[in-house]
Amino acid sequence: MGRRLRRRPPADHAQRAEWMRKHPFEWLEVSTYPATYSAHVIARAIRTGDRVEMLRHYGPAGVFETRTTTTEDGTTVDARFIGEAVNG
Repeated sequence: MGRRLRRRPPADHAQRAEWMRKHPFEWLEVSTYPATYSAHVIARAIRTGDRVEMLRHYGPAGVFETRTTTTEDGTTVDARFIGEAVNG
């Protein structure tokens, strides 16, 4: 039987987005997801400013950068605020 992953509390996206806006260009762990697919969906939604209810704090598109890392517990999503989007 496989190793059972411990359940982590859900990410407080509002708190994380606010912290990143106050600390531009500093990476912050958003959360670790047991499924790689889930981590990549979250990372994409943060980058694109997707209006998914729990991710609405990361808009507009292009103001956050993300990276994913494979860990013992799954896939970790890190993000950082890189500045306001340029309208062009």
